Amino acid sequence: MSKVKNNTGETDVYETCGTIVEVGTIISEDDTVLTLPFEGVDLASAEALAKKYVDAARQRFATVKVKYKESTTQKAVTLNLTLIFECAAEKIIFEMALSTI
Repeated sequence: MSKVKNNTGETDVYETCGTIVEVGTIISEDDTVLTLPFEGVDLASAEALAKKYVDAARQRFATVKVKYKESTTQKAVTLNLTLIFECAAEKIIFEMALSTI
């Protein structure tokens, strides 16, 4: 609710109905990199999980760049998939669709 003095000296009250804002969310135009970690018992299983996301990203945005970084422990292999989009809007659109992959 906002209170604003009008030119007669009275206070007008305005309500904002139906507005949703996530505090702390900032969209920067250079926010184009998304890194997703995938873990598997071996490299092949981690790559199989990551492939679904790569395929979905390339299907929607043909110019997306893909990078992988692998790390191994005694129990598992972690594959960090980095997707580099051309613009922040592409990244946001892809992130919003992550639950459907």
